[in-house]
Amino acid sequence: MLLRSLPDGGLLCVSQPAHALISGQLARAWGAPGFASAHPREPVILACEQHDVAWMGWEADPAFDPETGRPQEFRTVGGRHHAPMWAMGVRHALASWGMWPALLISRHGNLIYRRFLDRHRTEPADAAAADAYLRDQGVLQADWAARLGATEAELAAASALLGVVDQLSLTICWALADTAGVWAGDAPRADGSLAPLTLACPDGAPEDLSCAPWPFAAPEVMVETEAQLLAAPASFADAAAMQAALADAPRVAIRARLRPG
Repeated sequence: MLLRSLPDGGLLCVSQPAHALISGQLARAWGAPGFASAHPREPVILACEQHDVAWMGWEADPAFDPETGRPQEFRTVGGRHHAPMWAMGVRHALASWGMWPALLISRHGNLIYRRFLDRHRTEPADAAAADAYLRDQGVLQADWAARLGATEAELAAASALLGVVDQLSLTICWALADTAGVWAGDAPRADGSLAPLTLACPDGAPEDLSCAPWPFAAPEVMVETEAQLLAAPASFADAAAMQAALADAPRVAIRARLRPG
C-alpha cells in the first residue's frame, strides 16, 4: 500500500495493484520517436499493468504499523516477507498469463532486491530471502528467456520500460513532483541508452504534470486509478480500528494529466 498524506491531515491509501494500473496506462501510451517501444507489445504492457500481482493477498488484509497508527506502507516490508510473496506473484503470472509477463515480473524483482538494499535487507533474514529470490529466479529467467528466444537486449529494454513506468506511477501516486521537477525514472531509448525523466507540476497541482524528455506517442497522457480516503487524523489505536476505517473509507479517483515539459 502506498500512502499519500493530504494537507488537511487525511490520507490517501493506494493499493499496490491500483498503482500498477497507472504503470500499464503509461506503458500503453509509450512510444515517442527515439524511445524503445514495448516489444512484444501486449505481454510487456500486461506485465507493467500487473507487476504488483504479488501484493493482492496483502492488500486484501492490510497490516497495521503500530509506530504510525496507519496501514503499513510497502516500503517498510522486509525481504523475509516480501521475497516469498514476489516469487509467488511470478508463479501466478506464469499460470495466468504465460512466460513473457512472468519473466518481466520476475526480472523486476531483481531490480527490487539489487537496487533497494536498505529496504529489503535490513536484517540477516531479509538479506537471505533476497539472495534466495535472486538465485532461484535466475534459473527460471534463463529457462524462460531461452524458450522464448528473447535476447538480452530485448529483455533489458522491456525491463527498463517496466522500471520507468513503475517509478513514474509511484511519483504520481505519492504526489512527489514539485515545480522544479524530480527524477521519475530512466527511460529506455531505441539505441539502448537510458534517458532520465523529470516530472514536475508547474502550477503546483499534482494532477497537472509535465514530463521531460517526452517519451509518449500522444501529445498528452491521462492516467487514473482508485484510492481509499481516510479522514483526518488518519491514525488509529490498533489494527481493528484501522481495518474498520478502511472498510468504511470512501473510494476516490486519483487522476493526472501529463504533458511535455
